[in-house]
Order: sequence, then C-alpha cells, then structure tokens
Amino acid sequence: MYRIFLLDIDNTLLDFDAAEKQGFKKMIQSYDLEYNDEMLSQYKKMNRHLWDLLEQGKIGRDELLNTRFREFFRLYDMEISGEEAEGRYRGHLGNNSDLIPGAKETLIRLKEMGKQLYTASNGVYSTQIQRLKNAGIFHLFDGMFISEKVGYEKPALQFFQHCFKNIQDLEKDKTIMVGDSLSSDIQGAVGAGIDSCLFCPSLKPLPTGATHTIGDISELLKL
Repeated sequence: MYRIFLLDIDNTLLDFDAAEKQGFKKMIQSYDLEYNDEMLSQYKKMNRHLWDLLEQGKIGRDELLNTRFREFFRLYDMEISGEEAEGRYRGHLGNNSDLIPGAKETLIRLKEMGKQLYTASNGVYSTQIQRLKNAGIFHLFDGMFISEKVGYEKPALQFFQHCFKNIQDLEKDKTIMVGDSLSSDIQGAVGAGIDSCLFCPSLKPLPTGATHTIGDISELLKL
C-alpha cells in the first residue's frame, strides 16, 4: 500500500487543456487579433518544443517564458514584448481551474485514508497555487513541490531529491509519482527509484515503463 502520493497538477488534477485554451484566447484578443484554433495549435507546438528543451536542461525557465509569445506573434508579423504577453496570459490562466472529473473526491478520500499528498509539478509557482486554491483543493495537500521554487524541472533527479528531503517520514518503497507525462512524471520516477502511475484517460496501449496505468483518477484509491 502506498502512503505518500506525489501528484502532478496539469491534466492530472486540473484540466490544463481547457485553462490553456481560454487563457491563450483572451491573451490573443487583448492584442486585437481574432482568435482561431489554428493559432492555438501553432502555439502549442512551439511551446511543447520549448518545454522539451527546458526539461532537457538546454534552456532556462526565463528564456522559455519570455520568448514563447514573442516568437509566436512574429508568425503574424507583430513585434511585442514577450514578457508582457506572458503576464497577460498568466493572469487569465490562473483564473481557470477546472478539475479533472473525480479529482477532488479522490483527494478527499485519500486524505481520509491517512495518505500524505504532495504536488509535484513543473510550472510557475504563483499560477499553480492560485489555480489549486480556486479549485478548492489547495488545503488537501501536505506540501507543494513546484519546479519554479524547487529550482529543477521534472524529470531531473534533483527535483525528486528535493521532494524526498522535505517529506516527513519518507519511505521510498511506499511513495508513488502520479502524472500524465511519460517524459517528466514516469521517467522522473524511474530515475528517482520510486513507483509511478500514468494517468491516461484514453488507456492507449503504450510501452510506458510505469508501475501502474489508470484511466480514471479515482482508481488511485485501489493502490
């Protein structure tokens, strides 16, 4: 039985896809552009590439956050401040906190079972905290491990080592990392020597390397 749960936030507990779309749309419109889904597709492709580079340690967080929108708007022959656009986007993003179905109920039940719950997320600290509070689940956690504060991104071993140092009564064999990303959550858990659970609603047959794979977040209660 697992006692300590490290939980990713985006698309594991909170619906990041919905938040991203709404935040991006409002940011685009603030620059007097007419939004369409092709814009979001272009941005997501560019953004994913930058996050991959960040997770690999090839670029820094500030470089990612301050350049992604500047480069995006250049596709439309617009020169804007990447830092300003990031601020507009993040303001809208923080106000979107749709929960993954069953997430809150599952967290409450895990707490009732005496489990220790910690966030283990890549992202901007203030935005993630705001979204957790807006979703009404912030109070359910024993601690917050978010990459901006930790100083390392998942899947870096240093991220997990930081978590281990700050978890009371840590037992690695009773600790599990839960998330939707093979590259950061599952790979990170494997490198850190703990079990992992891939949250994959589509339940696609994947060679995941994860200890467990679930299609509904409530299945954590069976672990």
